[in-house]
Order: sequence, then structure tokens, then C-alpha cells
Amino acid sequence: MQHVTCHANLKRDLASEYSESERGKCADSDNNIRMQWFDGTQVETVLEIWRNLEEKLGSTSLMCSADWTQIWLKHYQESLSVRFVVGYRQDQACGICLLSESKHHQIGPFSFRALHLGTAGELHGESVCVEYNEILCDSRDRNEFVNELQKLILQQKNWDQFRLDGIGVSADQSWPLLQKNEPQREQITVNTRVRESRYFDLEHCRTHGGDILSMLGKSTRSNIKRRIKKLGEVELEWAETAGQASDIFSELIDLHQARWEKEGHPGAFASERFTSFQQDLIASVSPLRKVVLCRIKTGQKTVGCLYLLVDGNRLLDYVSGLACFDEFPGAGLISHYLCMNEALKRGYTAYDFLVGDKRHKENLGKSVNQLQWIVCERNRALFRFRNMAQKARRLVKRIARKT
Repeated sequence: MQHVTCHANLKRDLASEYSESERGKCADSDNNIRMQWFDGTQVETVLEIWRNLEEKLGSTSLMCSADWTQIWLKHYQESLSVRFVVGYRQDQACGICLLSESKHHQIGPFSFRALHLGTAGELHGESVCVEYNEILCDSRDRNEFVNELQKLILQQKNWDQFRLDGIGVSADQSWPLLQKNEPQREQITVNTRVRESRYFDLEHCRTHGGDILSMLGKSTRSNIKRRIKKLGEVELEWAETAGQASDIFSELIDLHQARWEKEGHPGAFASERFTSFQQDLIASVSPLRKVVLCRIKTGQKTVGCLYLLVDGNRLLDYVSGLACFDEFPGAGLISHYLCMNEALKRGYTAYDFLVGDKRHKENLGKSVNQLQWIVCERNRALFRFRNMAQKARRLVKRIARKT
């Protein structure tokens, strides 16, 4: 895991903030992208625009889809303030994104306002943990859309932090918030945390013989062979119907919660809101083959249940429910290996384990993408005091080590 922190004084020569009557007006030139705000009462209108643009662009990114966004809004909109921005070029929508504002973040007893890109900003313990976060935009218009979007964001005075959660490392180059060469106007500090998302390249494996096991490390190969032999006959069930998907998901919840609660943690499904979101998502998009539910059994016993999101032609390892280690050592390693083999047969191009430190991710994910969480902070007294306190704590620790 790599941590990168950059501090920039980002200076902007901005126009005055949009008034309600000015929202949605055209730019001076028809060749430029004009931006239009929509608020949380206009969800149906926005989703229609979103779906039309998605169809036009042929987008298959689930976490940036209208389906995902609609279901997320159903479960989370009441706890957040949401707005949408649509970009138009010559009266044709060319880009769209969701911005959510949360007020529950705190430093000590003091709260502050955070603005998030995409489906993020939920209460702690309820987040859908979006990764590979993005805007939906025509690639030819992306840089200009993002440039205009950041101007709108900086014009809004009612946020203390702006957060880009789980975006690709390459995407930061098109976010002018990270540039330093504009006229002085406002001081903003930018902190970036980069994390690895490990994946197995199924397409590369397919073109080089199609044997996943041969492309893994020696100790991993030996471990997999030994544990599969010990399990004996193994059955893999890949949900083909909504009913199958629902049944596997139900068992996944039970296994997931049992394992985490045994370790003294609440588990993802302790949140009713998170659980309801996933149930609705599976019911809505599993018939469209946008999620995968997979179960691995030996005899009458379940080794593991896996829930993966389909992003383009990639599988994203979203959440799992595994049997306890005492009963099936290496349940995660075996379950994912067998699911990867099935994904290879079905033509998927990659099996992505997303961020997180788990042994099976390191053993099976032989390639790496980088995702980042970017926090842009305005010059607020609360943040200055926090920084001073952090420096003081580090100084005390250094002194304590020397004594």
C-alpha cells in the first residue's frame, strides 16, 4: 500500500456563484459545454437523461450506471443531500454525475460538510464502498466536462471537503482541482491516498494456455492442490436465475456475519440499509447479468459464497461469506480459485479483488491497478487545529522514543 500526500495552494479566478435563476443557462458559445444543475426532487428526469446517455455511450460500468444510482438513491437519499450535474454540448447531453453532500463527518465534537463525487458519503458502517468511481461522459468531452464541473464545485461555498472516492490513478490528471498553475484565489489542501487493487488477468491467461494454476506462485499452487484434494468432490453453483441469486445471497449473509461476529466485528450486513440496497440491486440487475452470485459446496456443506459485480467484462470481488477456518482452512483461497476458473470459461477478461489486505488477494491477484481517495480541504480553522494536534502528537511520540 502506498500513501501519497500532496499539498497545493490551488488558486482560482472564479465567476460569482450561480443563482437559482442562472442555473442551466447556455454558455456564450454553442461549441462549449454548458452545465446544468438538477436537485434531489428531479431524480426521474435525471435518470432518464442518464439512461439515454448510457445507451448512447454503450457504457457497462455498473457503479456509474443509472440502475446502481437509482437503487442507491432509494436507500440513501434521505440521509444525504444530493444534486446532479448534466453537461450539454449543442443541446445534447455528453456527461452526467451525482454529487452528494454529507454533514455527519466530525473532528472531535465538531462536524463539517463534505461533498462527494458519486454514490459515496454514507454514514459509517452503511457505505456501499464505491471503487472504480467515475463520471459518465463521452471520452471526447471528458476533460472539458471535468474542467467545468470543478468550477461549479469550487463556486459552491457550502462545503469544507470535496472527496473523490476510489477513482483510478490516471483520472487525477483530468481533475483541474489538482493543478497548480491557475490564478490565485483560494487556498485548498489536497491529500491523496493511493491503494492497490489486485486482479488476475483472465484474458492474458486465456491467450497463454488457459491454466490459472500454472500462473500462480509455487506455494499457492501447492496449497490449492492440497486443500482441494482434502475437500474431495467440490460443486460450484453459478446463479442463473434471480431465485438462485437470492438463495445464495441469503446464505452469504449468514456466513459473512457469523465469521465477522466471531472476530468481534459487526459485519457489513449489520446495516439494514446496506443489506436492503444489495437485495434490491441483485433483484434488479442479476437478470441483466450485471452481478454474479457463486456458491462452492462439498457434499452438503458450503465452503463459500461469493458476490461479484460485473464491470464491463471484468468481475469485481465485492463481498463474500466463507465457512469458518476451523471447518475449512483456506475457504477464501479455494472459493475464489474455483470461481476464477469458471469466469475464465465464461469469457470474462479479469477477476479484480478490489482494495484490502487479505492473503488470498495477494496470492491470486498477480496484477495491480491503483485507486485513490482524494480529499480537497478548504482553509478552515477546524482543519488547521486538527493538523496542529497531529503534529503535537507526533512530536510527543518522538520525544517518548528518545527517553
